[in-house]
Amino acid sequence: MREIDIILRKAEEFHGHLGPFLVLGVKMGLVGVRELGAKEDAAKLRVTVMSKYSVPFSCVIDGIQVATKCTVGNKKLRVKNSSGIAAKFELQNGEHVIVTVNPATFNKLKNKLSENVSEEELRELALLVASMPEKELFIVGRG
Repeated sequence: MREIDIILRKAEEFHGHLGPFLVLGVKMGLVGVRELGAKEDAAKLRVTVMSKYSVPFSCVIDGIQVATKCTVGNKKLRVKNSSGIAAKFELQNGEHVIVTVNPATFNKLKNKLSENVSEEELRELALLVASMPEKELFIVGRG
């Protein structure tokens, strides 16, 4: 089983269901950790999530928590209200990377979810997001 599949299963269990914004959060978390080379430095990682603090957008937060082990409870994750979705992954030495959800992808997901989709359609959309290339989903910037 691939690492992403294992983490998605954990995220679904933690969050209660599998949806596209949860999957975006998992993938964002994995990109941020990889780009910083922070897998071995997880204790030094801090994350700030910028998102609208309402469902379904805030589901990204749970995905990032599962993928990075940075949580609100351990004070390694902060949330800031924002109209888009992005996350800043930062090491204690100041090195950081910002992963932003591609606005075109964000708008497509938002429009699709406004159509009152069923649980099955929601899951299918989540699996579609899981299979999408990172370059379609995110814009990665270094700081």
